[in-house]
Amino acid sequence: MDAIEDLQARVAFQEEAIQELTRTLLKQENRLRELEQEVERLARQLRELERKQPPGDSPGHEIPPHY
Repeated sequence: MDAIEDLQARVAFQEEAIQELTRTLLKQENRLRELEQEVERLARQLRELERKQPPGDSPGHEIPPHY
């Protein structure tokens, strides 16, 4: 294999590696977008639950039993 063929083989390998990295990056971007949407949905759900809860009725406002 001469130098030109070696360079061509390396370029072909690098092009395939770049394509695979691009596919992986796109999958990760899509998954990140899905997770961001899920976090926003859960945050809205939490806000709604907190809004519906009567004041002073949340577990965070309870006095511990040892007091």
